[in-house]
Parts: sequence; structure tokens; C-alpha cells
Amino acid sequence: MDLSDIKRIIIEKHPDTTFDILDKTFDLLTDTVEDIPFADKKSYLKSAIERGMEAAEEDALLDFVCFSLLSEIAQENHLHIDLIKDKLNETIALLTQSYQFVHKTFDYESEKCTALHSYRVARLISTIKISVQTIAVAMMHEISGHHPERMPELREKFGTEIADLVENYKALHGIKTPNNPQYVRFLREMLLAMAKDARPILIKMCSNMDLVKTGTFCKSPEDTKQLAKESLELLSPIADLLGVWSLRWPMEDHAFKILYPEEYEKIYNHFNSEERENREKFIQKMKSIVKKAAKDTGIACEIHGRFKHYYSIYQKMQLKNKFFHEIGDVFALRIIVDSKEDCYRMLGIIHNLWRPKHRRIKDYIASPKNNNYKSLHTTVYGLNGRPTEFQIRTHEMDEEAEYGIAAHYYYKNTKTKVPHWIKDLLAKQASMADEEFYKNFSTQVLIDHVYVYTPKGDVLSLPQGSTPIDFAYQIHTQIGHHCVGAIVNDRPFQLDQELSTNDTIEILTDPNQTGPKKEWLNFIKTDVAKKTIETYFNPKK
Repeated sequence: MDLSDIKRIIIEKHPDTTFDILDKTFDLLTDTVEDIPFADKKSYLKSAIERGMEAAEEDALLDFVCFSLLSEIAQENHLHIDLIKDKLNETIALLTQSYQFVHKTFDYESEKCTALHSYRVARLISTIKISVQTIAVAMMHEISGHHPERMPELREKFGTEIADLVENYKALHGIKTPNNPQYVRFLREMLLAMAKDARPILIKMCSNMDLVKTGTFCKSPEDTKQLAKESLELLSPIADLLGVWSLRWPMEDHAFKILYPEEYEKIYNHFNSEERENREKFIQKMKSIVKKAAKDTGIACEIHGRFKHYYSIYQKMQLKNKFFHEIGDVFALRIIVDSKEDCYRMLGIIHNLWRPKHRRIKDYIASPKNNNYKSLHTTVYGLNGRPTEFQIRTHEMDEEAEYGIAAHYYYKNTKTKVPHWIKDLLAKQASMADEEFYKNFSTQVLIDHVYVYTPKGDVLSLPQGSTPIDFAYQIHTQIGHHCVGAIVNDRPFQLDQELSTNDTIEILTDPNQTGPKKEWLNFIKTDVAKKTIETYFNPKK
């Protein structure tokens, strides 16, 4: 095991990577340990390679991999920060400096696990496209809660931006789930912190993920379950709204493993059975066919195949009341092209190769999701009639899909970095009672939404499971009261049937119908529809 193994791992994920900085880092490491006794030198080099391998396998930022090589020897103060700046770059120097500060802060033996947790959280957040300042904050995120007396020195060494973010993280600290009496207060504090800067919530996601995965700081299995519940019920929907799917998926799977161990094990075993090899061969064949068709048409593209994450499969099994083998599209192929026009051309190629599945074509380019996710989705009956999902997007769309709001910090975007729903809810929350605030937060943030069209092309956001009745009342009370039917995508549609994203809905009304039907209360989802209908039947309530 040596530097070439680290390079091999990185090249597999990023073929165009150049390794000048990695080579310079290793040279600096070997020069630094030159005067150390042979046994210690061998130990340092072995540990450095192991840490570098772990960072590379997790797909950490290349500069983070370089820092990992130096981390242990820097911890022992054998390396000066100015030397790292001079020989390497300021990014590696900042990561090293923050790591040294953490180890100086958590110096007692009983606190070593906190320092190690902090390193892993920084490594995890470095896997998404985000600024090095944020990674440094992730490295030091536990300091404000455990050692507030160290904050003045942190502010002096690292500056206002980093110190403020470390301070803001305190609002997100601790286990808070809906059955906790302090939950609403925690939600208010969390929104205030996010309104200042969304980065602490991303660090919180990474911290939870590591705590759930390793059990660090958890005194009992119940503690771990509480953290997993917080991840699944609160942080996962926020990750979706922030568009950070590369954090959402693993966070959900780690929580799923803790909260539903038997169900997780069943799906895990399905994926790792003898059928796995056949599924991987299937994906490779599909990729080859699409690649050739794209080349013949003159479209340059990258194609990536992946199995869907376990929790999403479990959700689909629950929603449709099916067994694993009945879920057809358990894997997806992602096609990345150079332009929006090529996205639509590629969709035509896919549909020319295989028959599309009815109502499974979704255009999130024309109608992006609330988190600005853009992509074309289609499910087709692929080889041997097997349902296969394709996601087609440009390189820019792919980056937005993977990293969401994090990418804005990476590029130091001068535009607003706080999503509008946080600002809207924050503006209203001060005057709301706790119950009303929680209801608003739950319906606006914690529930999945569908995005549908009016006949004029306006887009409405409705909770998952909404029906044409919900849509009608969202338009106008009288439209809802006089609703007698619906046309969805030019076809008659049952009033109790659930709507899907990209549906176009036309409400049929009858002026002779004096009001709503009481049975509508059995299936409608939106608060506005429920309140309006209840008020109609109980005007004095």
C-alpha cells in the first residue's frame, strides 16, 4: 500500500485528475520524517497512507486527501503552517491549521473521540462541492458547544466568517425529535441559524451521519435511534429542499439501517445476492447500447449507472405494497450531455430504443423542482422488458443536483444563498403560536411536494398525495365548491386520485352545485381545502 494506490482510487472516480499537489505533499511528508527514528518514521508513513486511502475512497476533495497525509505528523507539531503554505497551498494549510486547533482544544484522553469525529465530519463534507472555509468549520464545529472559552482565540486565528459559522452551529446542536418538548423551540432556532447561513445545517447533516454510523457519543441504542429519527424526519427533507442529494441519500440509508434493521437487511441481501452480478451486466449492456446510439447521432455524453439507495426502495415497496422483486426500476442510468437541446435529443433516442412507461416521463428542466433540481426523467421497458429509469441532464444541472446550495458557496456566488422558503417562514414565525408554527413548518418543509400546472401554464406546489379537489381549492374557494370533475393530461380523472408532478389539471365545475361534498374530507391533503370544507359544513366552528 503506497501513494500509487491512492492515485488509482482517485483516477477510477475522476480520470482527468492531475497529481502534482499530491506528489508535492508526499515529498513534504517524507522530507519531514527524514530525521525521525526509523520505527516512528515507518509508523507515520503507514498511518498517512491509510488516512489518504480512506479520504480517497470516500471521494474527498483532493486537497483534503493531501491534508490527510500530513494530519498525524502535523498533530505532533512537526510541520509549520507557513511551510505548508509555501510548499503546497493555502487550502491544505487552512485544513491543517484547523485540525491542529481541534487537537489542542480536545487534548484530554476522554476527548480524543470528539477530535476524531470532527475529522470525519470534515472529511464527509469535503465530498460535496463546498468551500474550504466550510470544511474548516466542520473540523471545528464541536468547539463552541464543548469549549466556548476557546472561541476568542479561534476568532483571532481564523477570522470572523469561520468563527461566526462555528458559533451558529450551536443552534443545531443536540438531539431534538418531535416527541421532545423543546422541539418547536429547536426548529425556531434552526431557522434563525439557516437564515444567516445554510452551511451549518449541512455540517449538522454530516455530523449526524457520522454519529449514527459509528455510535460516537451515543450512550445507548436509544440515543442512536433518536439521532437516526432526527436525520430521517427532519434533516433529510431539508437536504432535499436544499438540493444536496449527495448527503440526503447516504444519510437516509444510515438512519434506515438503525430504525428498520430487518427491512434494511432484507434489501441489502437482495442487492448482494447472486443476482447482483446479473444486474450489473444488465446496466453495462444498457449503457453500451445508449452510448453507441448517442455516438451515431453525434451527441457527446457520459453515462453513469447506479442502484437506487435502500431507503428509497423501501419507501416504494411500502407505498405500492409490493415485494422487492416486484419493484422493477431499482437502478437508474444518468446521462450527462453538453446542452439543454442535447437533453431533449437524448430523450428521443432513449424512446426510440425502448418503449416508455406511461406517465413516467417528467420534465424538470421546463419545470424545475423547488430546490432548482433540473433533469429529464423517463422510465422505459429496457432489455428483456425490464423497467429502467433514465435521468438526462447537462453538466451544470448534474452539479446542481448533487451539491445543491453547497455549490453556491464553493463558487462564492454573490446571489442570495438562503432559500426563499426559509425567509418566508422566518418572516411569519415570530407572530405564530408554537402549534401554528409547527404546522406551517411541517407542511412547507417536512412533506414531499408535487408540482402541477394550471391550463394556462402556471405552476402550483401541493403536498404529495394531493387530489384535484386540493388543486381546485388552491385556485379559488368557489372553484372548489362547484367542482364536479377533472381532466388531467387531457384525460378524465377521479377526484380522489393522487396527482403527480408535471400533471396539467383542468377543473370541471357546475354552477348548480351549491357546495362541497362531505366525503371529500376523507381524501384531501391540503389545510386550505380541509378548513374551507369544514367551515362550510360548520360555519360557527
